[in-house]
Amino acid sequence: MSKSPYLFPAADLPLRQANPQLKVREAMTGFGIALRYQERAPDPVDAPERNWCVTGHSVFVLSGRLRYRFDDHEVEAGPGDMLHIPAGEAHRHKPSVPGPETARYVLTEFPET
Repeated sequence: MSKSPYLFPAADLPLRQANPQLKVREAMTGFGIALRYQERAPDPVDAPERNWCVTGHSVFVLSGRLRYRFDDHEVEAGPGDMLHIPAGEAHRHKPSVPGPETARYVLTEFPET
């Protein structure tokens, strides 16, 4: 098969431990977008609250559940669900994993413009 600027062979990349709860396999595109496979374990009960994230994401949940807290609401997504969170302060959010199961998901990440 020929090379393509649209193909990112993520299976060749390592699954690295980003922090105690998060493992990441990341492919950076030439378009300024990160493509990631992530495994997020539930936070310990006594974990400090996360900082707000203002990075934009599109997420596809493979297994487990993800919860995103926004200023005015929370949303929970499970297997087969997709989310799109635009970048910017108006869409700031805090991710978490409700329940005991590790969440596995694919996301794109794009910076605030």
